[in-house]
Amino acid sequence: MQRIAIENLESGMVIARTIIASDGRALLNENTRLNDTFIHRLRYLGVMSVYVKDGLADIEIPEIVSAEVRAAVSNTLNNSFKTFAVKKTLDMNIMKKLVSMLLEDVLSHRNVIIHMEDLRSHDDQLLLHSLNVAVFAMMTGLSMGYSEAKLVELGLGTLLHDIGMIMIEPDILHRSTQLTHAESEVYRGHPEIGFNILRTYREVSTKVAHIAYQHHERIDGSGYPRQLNRKQILDYAKIAAIADTFDNVVSNKYAGHSYSVSDALTVLRKLGSSYFDPEMIEAFASNVAIYPIGCLLSLNTGHIAVVTSATKINSTRPMVHLICDQEGKLIKPPHPIDLQKCNEVSIVRRLSNQETEAIRSKIAAQQILN
Repeated sequence: MQRIAIENLESGMVIARTIIASDGRALLNENTRLNDTFIHRLRYLGVMSVYVKDGLADIEIPEIVSAEVRAAVSNTLNNSFKTFAVKKTLDMNIMKKLVSMLLEDVLSHRNVIIHMEDLRSHDDQLLLHSLNVAVFAMMTGLSMGYSEAKLVELGLGTLLHDIGMIMIEPDILHRSTQLTHAESEVYRGHPEIGFNILRTYREVSTKVAHIAYQHHERIDGSGYPRQLNRKQILDYAKIAAIADTFDNVVSNKYAGHSYSVSDALTVLRKLGSSYFDPEMIEAFASNVAIYPIGCLLSLNTGHIAVVTSATKINSTRPMVHLICDQEGKLIKPPHPIDLQKCNEVSIVRRLSNQETEAIRSKIAAQQILN
């Protein structure tokens, strides 16, 4: 499958992954063939990109959190945030139940790794970002050996880490142009607002409330709102900062550009010594696919292969299908290989986007001829 920007979608393309709205409804189901009406609707809803089938690895990608749980959690969280915006109150028992639902899936799928980012619209940004950050943080905590009680605390704090955003004017939150200095100061106030909200609940520990307060702090003291340094930032907040930044990078939040999960991980590592705890980055990285499903690899045999299955167990030597021979000719049908069982076959490198597009075009041309 291939991620396509909304402006590059064409009628006839087939949806490869169901697009879920913030209330849990499916905007478009997997296998839906796009037409001009569907494309216009997605653009109207603010969806920035879509996964379409491309003939390379159009297979089901394992999910850390099931579509059913994601829909149930996002729907309940959406309603809770709307209630808070009006009544300024949250039901913490409901929030804890949502965390338990997410954690159950994380624990059940502990060998599943992050291959793909979620599709979201502008209006879904806060909601789905909160959900993703909670899942990524709990996965990281699990890799660090956290107890279930600590994972629940971490999950609750990260699910609500941006609760202060609800008090910020929507025009500032969704502004596509650069904010003024005054507006930036308002935006940068959301961690303290969130902390002040959460600390009023007896069910919320001080550590949980400080996740909201400190998730924009950086270990070199360059963060905000209090310019804390490494020793002053709670471990929970350090994990939240990594998960928060990763999800923002793979989404369309920064300059309208979306990075792949592996590219986003590279960004985190480059910032590691200044912004984030390097050991925590590696704990987080253990949950990210080195070779995501659908990417193309050059092998030492001269073949080109597409990754068809990768987990924590086989992340460095995944399951692949050979799709091109040594002369660059397409192999029909693709030949499966388990790299864990074929020691004589090794990965040389991952193909660039340009090289991948060339092969996709070759496959598309052959399908038209056939």
